[in-house]
Amino acid sequence: MLNHAFKGSSMRQSEPLRSLGRSGWHVHTAIAVGAAIGLAAGNAFAATATAIEFFNPVLKHYFITAYPEEAAALDAGNPVKGWFRTGGEFTIFTDPGPGRSPVCRFFGTPGKGINSHFYTADADECAKVRSYPAWTFEAIAYYIPTPTTEVCPGGLNPVYRSYFTDNIADANHRFTIDLTAHVRMPRQKYQLEGVVMCAPISDAEAEADVVRFLEQATLGPTEAQVQEVKAKGIAAWIDEQIPFNATKFTQLPFLDPLTPCVDDKSLPWTPDKWCETNKGNHSSVAWEFFRQARTAPDQLRMRMAHVWHQILPTDSRPAYATAEVEQRYRDNAFGTFENLLLKYALSPQLGEFQNWLDNVPEHDGVKPNENFARELMQLFTIGVNELNEDGTTKLDASGRLVPTYGQADIEAFARVLTGFTHPTRPGNTPQFRNPVYLRGDMIAFDQWHDQAAKSALSGRLTLPPGGGAMGEVRAAIKVLVDHPNTPPFIARQLIQKTVTSSPTPGYVARVAAVFKNNGSGVRGDLAALTRAVLLDPEARGARKVDPEYGRMREPALLWTAMIRALDVVTDGRAPHNSVYNSAQNLFFFPTVFGYYPADFTLGGTTVPAPEFGIFTSAELMNRANQVNDLLYNVDQSWSQAGWGPQGLVPNATGTPSPTLAAFLADAGNADVLVERMNKLFLHGTMRADMRNTLVNAVNKLAPSEALRRVKLVINLTLVSVDYQVEK
Repeated sequence: MLNHAFKGSSMRQSEPLRSLGRSGWHVHTAIAVGAAIGLAAGNAFAATATAIEFFNPVLKHYFITAYPEEAAALDAGNPVKGWFRTGGEFTIFTDPGPGRSPVCRFFGTPGKGINSHFYTADADECAKVRSYPAWTFEAIAYYIPTPTTEVCPGGLNPVYRSYFTDNIADANHRFTIDLTAHVRMPRQKYQLEGVVMCAPISDAEAEADVVRFLEQATLGPTEAQVQEVKAKGIAAWIDEQIPFNATKFTQLPFLDPLTPCVDDKSLPWTPDKWCETNKGNHSSVAWEFFRQARTAPDQLRMRMAHVWHQILPTDSRPAYATAEVEQRYRDNAFGTFENLLLKYALSPQLGEFQNWLDNVPEHDGVKPNENFARELMQLFTIGVNELNEDGTTKLDASGRLVPTYGQADIEAFARVLTGFTHPTRPGNTPQFRNPVYLRGDMIAFDQWHDQAAKSALSGRLTLPPGGGAMGEVRAAIKVLVDHPNTPPFIARQLIQKTVTSSPTPGYVARVAAVFKNNGSGVRGDLAALTRAVLLDPEARGARKVDPEYGRMREPALLWTAMIRALDVVTDGRAPHNSVYNSAQNLFFFPTVFGYYPADFTLGGTTVPAPEFGIFTSAELMNRANQVNDLLYNVDQSWSQAGWGPQGLVPNATGTPSPTLAAFLADAGNADVLVERMNKLFLHGTMRADMRNTLVNAVNKLAPSEALRRVKLVINLTLVSVDYQVEK
């Protein structure tokens, strides 16, 4: 693949490159000379090495080097200051071998060329560039496989190349394995050139990708599960997880809302005395969620159920109703979106939350309640504006947004949503306006359903007169699932709640395409959607350097991750209390918009960051205190905060500080201990300054103080921004 600046045989195409004078050439001179020495000694290196990416914000240049001496010189600012590591790296071969192409390294010829390096693994491109006086061939930099029609074989990382077009006389190329960083380059006036090399994946890179994957696909990585997924492969592990039976919430007894539910706070405390906590609200179900997080085998299903309960929120008190509706997300997490949406719509908890239960046709000038009709479109399927397939908004000829629905559409859907009431209590006779019972689906009464003809969404929904309540609700949901807006609208949210809050349009488009067709003609296949989100090239990879990539750990998932990684024994109360104090009252949504605003952006930017909507400077300290309390509460009296066993919790264990026995063997060696935490919590991305700080801190404690050493490293790692924001 030839770079556009060198295409064709005419020397005229290189003239813009030769027009640059000597100004600034010295910036690279010493580096190039030192590199040439290292390049000539290539056979002295090990079989593989690491190409490290640097950036100079003054020059607006990227640079890669696979030579430790050259990288060290740039780090030291000697002889040139202003170069910084981006965090981008990829593995290369230092020696020739089968399937490896030599990579030619060039530098602009003094007085003729540009102030930049250029690399190519394309033999034709190398020969052409060598013929230009404006470029000086330095040496073979390294060896690497090359793609076939821009596709790398399995087991290799694509290396993407982009070209700076702002000033062709100061041309610069970037090489990265981070697809997200690559596709965002046009914002910085770069032209994308595609895949030009195929980097081998080291064992460390493979493990780092597995840890990141488990952050996205489970309630938190464990060292044992990391090894399991490494052995099986990510795709195979997903396929194995999908058929797992759903972990069940305890089916709690029915609580009649007419029966007073008052806590008896007399001593001694026993669970049966705490009616409101254990039966009247959602707390006991949240406790069970945290208990189950530690050992439940169906981790992928539990994580996706957690995602869906936020995309399709509902209020679900009392406790038996919370358990019932949350189980719906688990049971339907890998079915179809149409079926999940129907089960969600028919839940009596949603009927009450959205005010459409006991909805009746217009009478005496009173129209059916429009709440769920509006939000079914606005929040749960098509959104408020028409979208392109990549999730970007469409504009009309005047550059204005195009609404997806109007008031007439809301009214038509409200008429569809009539004639449903609570499920019938066991032993009772079904009747319209059944007494409150929140287990099972709502039931339909056609005589209380608006049976007139209905039309909405520019004729997408057309219902003749005389239709039944259940049939029309099913038809309306199918129309919304089939709407062209729904795939990108749902795809973007799935990506945001698992991988990155700021997905690129390309990522959204690829997942939306799977929503439209799973490959077998099925629309909205949630198992296929899960695979598409988690296996996308923007989700996978050991190195993510795009500054917009990642997501803030929401409070509940911060806690489940700690429970799992540190093997925290808990009855669930302390985690639930902590998450509540972090403004995420699990299973109790403050509004229909969820725990945090979906459109929240980082201050002063347009970067989407929903979870930051409940994150403040005080919350940063709050989280630090929670981690500290978890690690050290065994030495303190924390019964009132829920750390110790309490009588109001069935089978109370409290949440004692973890033993951390699995980590004690490495406590004697600070470097080994810190690297172990780097792998488990930061998937190998710990910065050098952070590593040095942690190693120095550990070494101030005697090797005999093994538990203190381990707790110190865990504490400092978990409270770091690097951990709080998943990258």
